[in-house]
Amino acid sequence: MIGIASRNRCFRVGATILAGLGAVLGGTVLFRGIDLNPHILRRLHAPSARFLLGTDALGRDILSCLTFGTLLSLAIALAVMTLSTASGAGLGFLAGWYGGIPGTCIMRVADLALAFPGILLALVLIAFWGQGVLHLVLALAAGGWAGYARLVRAEVLKIREQDFILAARGFNASSRHIACAHVLPLVFPVLLTQAVSGIAAVILAEASLSFLGLGLDPRLPTLGGMIDAGRGHLFEKPGLVLVPGAMLVLLVAAFLLLAEGFKPPAGEMALEKFRK
Repeated sequence: MIGIASRNRCFRVGATILAGLGAVLGGTVLFRGIDLNPHILRRLHAPSARFLLGTDALGRDILSCLTFGTLLSLAIALAVMTLSTASGAGLGFLAGWYGGIPGTCIMRVADLALAFPGILLALVLIAFWGQGVLHLVLALAAGGWAGYARLVRAEVLKIREQDFILAARGFNASSRHIACAHVLPLVFPVLLTQAVSGIAAVILAEASLSFLGLGLDPRLPTLGGMIDAGRGHLFEKPGLVLVPGAMLVLLVAAFLLLAEGFKPPAGEMALEKFRK
């Protein structure tokens, strides 16, 4: 039920960027390893054969920090998207399929979550819970599920009154069978497209929190943390800001372009297939 527009230029560009980043990061880990130990005596070294991108203000290899920070951002983004999508889709499906008071309560909570700025909610939760990977994932997911809940609810409300759903009910098909066999396959492509583009938003949010010093442990190199640390050397060593900034831009652009390639089937065509 998911069409991947392989001839879509945006999709090809996004896939190429991700493949190129994967090759560079994988090659760095495989052939050079990751060295995050600070060495004050080699701080702010220029690029060389040993340090391809030079060293930062703590004497750490910038390439190693960049590789670690990128992989960490991707891992956090995937974890947040999995949690947000699963919880939001489940609640949205319940609200749309069953409705009633539980559905109304779910959507009012979702409206409240959407009315509260996500980054501000994450800041409050991290300040309350403290720093850490788990706390950061939960804080970002706390405000991210509501959009998926509203999306899934809208799709379910549109589908559940279609003729083929009413026909399935007329043949005494159980609600579980109808939901799994007919409704979910139509909702999943739309949800997947939204989730892929949502990864870019999570990467930006994580980088913003790290830039503000409220993300992960400051001793861990992250893209936002590297940009923040490099601000004091912007004019003498602009690469300390430009390199992680460019990586952040590439990651966000790649996922946004990739989402353009996931084309859910047109509503009427998909419904016609299920009617048959």
